[in-house]
Amino acid sequence: MKNKYTATIWLPLTFIILFELCLAGFITLRYDQSNKNVMRNVESIRASYWGSWYFGKELSRLEAQIKKAIYLNKNDNEAILEKLDFLIVSYEYLALDEKISPLLQSYAVNILQENIVKLDKVALPVLAREDPINQYPDILTIVEKLKLGHDKIVFFELKGSDLNLFTDEVNRNQERLLYIIYSAFLIGTLLITVWSVTYLNFKRTQKQSNIDELTLLPNRKHCVELITLKMQKSKPLCCFFIDLNGFKQINDTLGHHTGDEVLKTIAKRVSYSIGGEDIFSRIGGDEFILILCDYGDRINVDTIVERIMEQIQQPINIGGKTVTVGSAIGISFSSEEVNTVNKLFLTADSAMYVAKGLKEGSSSNYQYY
Repeated sequence: MKNKYTATIWLPLTFIILFELCLAGFITLRYDQSNKNVMRNVESIRASYWGSWYFGKELSRLEAQIKKAIYLNKNDNEAILEKLDFLIVSYEYLALDEKISPLLQSYAVNILQENIVKLDKVALPVLAREDPINQYPDILTIVEKLKLGHDKIVFFELKGSDLNLFTDEVNRNQERLLYIIYSAFLIGTLLITVWSVTYLNFKRTQKQSNIDELTLLPNRKHCVELITLKMQKSKPLCCFFIDLNGFKQINDTLGHHTGDEVLKTIAKRVSYSIGGEDIFSRIGGDEFILILCDYGDRINVDTIVERIMEQIQQPINIGGKTVTVGSAIGISFSSEEVNTVNKLFLTADSAMYVAKGLKEGSSSNYQYY
């Protein structure tokens, strides 16, 4: 999810740069037929825009890869190193290639050089370690500084600093048309920017309304929507209603912060062990819903629920303290009688309370409806 959201953020910027390249091409057709120097300037502008876009794209890919590794707590040195190499190549093109505008090239080197050198010095030793995950944020900090520098370069381009060299060589009687082109360019950029902000705010609001803020799982409302869609397709479903045993004691004795960390850890553990078609949601407090789509037979369901109980009951280390929780899981199946989301929840909830009555301390049990 996070990788898709990052791609959505960069899409409008890519579109703006492509719009600028199209405008540069139009200017080339109109003005460069009579002057070779003007032609060289336009080619330089086009190469500069492409170089800037290429650097921005590789920077975004590296950032997304590092964030993914941090989020998954996964050693991903090979992929990060590959994207780091592409980033260095894109920077060398922007800073050294003779086709790039000298004005933009000088500005880019002045803005980016220090952090590029720092990234190279910090990243390579980190990526050479066997367990570099804790140092990934150090690399990410430098990448974010480079993004700020890249934003300055894009703004520098949007101001038309390179194009000023071009317009100085254009005949005076063509200036009016040139101003019209610039006006269209600025208006188009403004409209695209407004659209981008509006669209991203809409998507962000839509996503936040469907996600539990603490665990990043689907919330109850979105869970009901997803299950309803599957029921409309007449897919057989198995529902686990999961309630944590011993969680209230952790909240009362160690505080809500520790309780929140327990919930996030449980959410990650279970999420990693289910199929892509399954639905896992936090519906409130310490209660979760797991919907299995391709669950096979009863024996396979037994295996799945026992695996999930074992994962939940594994010790959790938070701030130097080790805590454990158990789970009471009620299991029900969709059928001709249990044909709504509400009935599916109610039957699984009823079975869960039976399982909860069988618990001892923070142990785990499950019960079929």
